[in-house]
Amino acid sequence: MRLMTLSAAAAPLLLATPALAADRLTVGDVFGNAAAPVQLIILLLAAAFVAAPVLLVIRRPAALSALAKGAPLLAGAAALFTLLAGAVGIANSPVVPSLTVLAPGLAEMLFLMVLGLLATFSAVVCRELAKPRSHGVSAAE
Repeated sequence: MRLMTLSAAAAPLLLATPALAADRLTVGDVFGNAAAPVQLIILLLAAAFVAAPVLLVIRRPAALSALAKGAPLLAGAAALFTLLAGAVGIANSPVVPSLTVLAPGLAEMLFLMVLGLLATFSAVVCRELAKPRSHGVSAAE
C-alpha cells in the first residue's frame, strides 16, 4: 500500500524528467564549473583518497590519522563555501531561482561531502590496518 502511494506521488516528477533531459549534469561539469579554490580542494580530497593506501604501505600512521581527521573538515568547509556563494547569489537575484538553476551548486556541495567521506573512509581503514594486532582476544571484540 505504501509503495503504491509513493509511486503515485512520484509520477508527476517522472513526467517532468524528460523536459530536463536536454542538459545532463555530469561529475565533470560539477568539477569544471566549480570555483578555482573548490577545484583545488576536490583534487586534494581525491589525492587523499588515493594516498591513504600508500601511507599504509610506507608505514605513516600519523599521516593517516591526520588525513582521517582533516579530510571531513576540509570537505565540510568547501561545501559551506559553496553554500555561502549560492546564498549570496540567491540574495542578489531579482527573481527566485528554480531548482534547476540551484541543482549544480547542490551537486557541488554533495560531491565535496562524498569525496571528503571517501578520503576519510580510506584513511581510517588504512590506519586501522596499520595498528599492530595482539594475538589475544581483546575485551572490545
